[in-house]
Parts: sequence; structure tokens; C-alpha cells
Amino acid sequence: MSTPRKRRAGELADALARAVDAGILDGAQARAVLDAEHARGAASGGGRRVLVTEALGYLGGLLALSGAVMLATQYWREVPVAGRLGLLAAVAAVTWLVGIRIGDGSAPALIRLRGAVWLASSAAVAALAEQVARDVAHVGEPAVWLSVGAAVAGHAGLLWRLLDRPVQHLTCLAGLLMAAGGAAGLAGGEGAVGLAVAAVGAVWVAVGWMAVLPPPVPALAGGGVAVLAGVGITAGDWPDAAPVLGLATATVFVVVGTGTNRTALTVVGLAGGFGYLPWTVGHFFAGSLGVPLAILLCGIALLAVTLAVLRRPSGGVSAR
Repeated sequence: MSTPRKRRAGELADALARAVDAGILDGAQARAVLDAEHARGAASGGGRRVLVTEALGYLGGLLALSGAVMLATQYWREVPVAGRLGLLAAVAAVTWLVGIRIGDGSAPALIRLRGAVWLASSAAVAALAEQVARDVAHVGEPAVWLSVGAAVAGHAGLLWRLLDRPVQHLTCLAGLLMAAGGAAGLAGGEGAVGLAVAAVGAVWVAVGWMAVLPPPVPALAGGGVAVLAGVGITAGDWPDAAPVLGLATATVFVVVGTGTNRTALTVVGLAGGFGYLPWTVGHFFAGSLGVPLAILLCGIALLAVTLAVLRRPSGGVSAR
């Protein structure tokens, strides 16, 4: 028995033959339609295979991760240090090899799979560096963060250099933030750690602004989040200054992002303001009903004004 696809192809060929006999199409046109239909069918079949491959990759990664978590929670400390290091190194290597087999011209589903397995590879490298720092070098907590961050930044940075993708971009940034925080922790308290994290984030925003680090949107968003998070970390040493500085930073992001059409920076600033504004009000005006009520009413008024502006005709002014 013929398959439904073959029957449809036969019916199409018969219809085209009748169109040629009736003079509606010539032979070349009919052959072009058949060729296009065959190519579409082949592409759809290949697309399904790619999606199956992606699903199998995610399933394999999920099973491997679940097994690793179960092993870590139940038997990890019973495994010798050499065995732990070997297992983590093997996971990092295998996930790296799976990703490297997927070229940059592959289907989008496989590109997503590559980003995921390389992220898993970076996680395995982080765990490996943590084991070396704790169980082999026996260093303190700040040095552990420094070691893990440096390893992750180097590993993800290399993958990012090989094939430019946002996942590896942000993973490299996360590694740099951990390394900066760990290095600052060796010299000072939470204030120094927060300033180091914020400084790295500010540099990332700057280079993203200048389009030095591709793509610029993750650079602006990731760097902006790092700046706001770093300011929040300083609250341990400077509880009065941290919320005000965070609110000011979020406001600058919103103003600059809106004025220069950097949507990523605007979104980060709005999210930061949503967190820092209640924190600032609660810190300095705890127990006062008037201030949060005034903020609520101002917010509603601004939303009403925004709605009115959006509903107003543009008046012939072109949007940028």
C-alpha cells in the first residue's frame, strides 16, 4: 500500500498533467511545481529528524544531570577525589565534543542544542574547578569563587570565541563576575565584592554599547543586571547607601536606554527600579503609609498618561 505522502504526490502529478493537457501550464512549469513540492517534503522530513535529534539531546542531558544529582546527594562524598575529578572532566569533555560536532550552519534546533550542551560543559568545568580548589588545594571560600569563575570564564570565553552565541557570552560574563567577586573577597568584605561585580558589569555595558562584544543586546542586559546586583551586594557593609545608589543606577539606565533606543538597557533599568524603589522607601520610610500610597498614585497617573499618548494619532510624525 502506498503512503499518504506518495498518494498526495501522485494526485498532484495527475492534476498537473491535466493542467498541461488543458493548456493552463506548460511542461516546464509543471516540472518546476513537482520539484518544489518534492524539495518541501524532503525538508519537512529532515526538519522532523532534526527536532527528534534535539529532543534526544535534551533528554540525554536531563538523564545525565538527574543521575549526577542523585550521585552527588547520596554517594558523592564516598567517591575518592580522583574519581570525582575524572567523572567531572569526562562530563565536560563529552558535552564539549557533542557541541563541537554541530556546525554554525546547522538547523536552528541543533544550534539551540549546542548552546545547551556547552552550557552543561561549562557547569561541569565549574564543578571540577570547585572540587580542585576545595579538596586538592584546600583554599578559602573567596579563592574558591575566584578559581571557579576563572575556569568558567576561560572555558565559556573559548567557546564564545569559536562560535559566537549569547549563551556562551552570558556564561563567560558570569564567570568573570564570580572571579571578580572572589578576588575582591580576598581583600575586603561585601562592599568590596559588590563594587567589583558592579565594576565588571559597567565595563560590560560600555563595551556592549560600543558593539565591541557581539551581540550587543546580551552585553547591555547582562552588564546592566550585574551592575544592579553588585550595588545590592554592598548593602551588607553600606545598608543606607546601597538602595539609594541602586535606585539611581536603575533610573540612569531607564533614561539613557530610552533616550538612545537601547531597549535592553531600558528593560533592565525598569526591572531594577521595581526592586530598588520599594527597598528604598521601606528602608527610609518604614511604617509611613503616605509615601508608598503616593508612589502608587504617581505610577497609576503615569500609566494613564502613557495610555493617552499611545491612543493619540501620530500627527504625521514618523516612528524611529
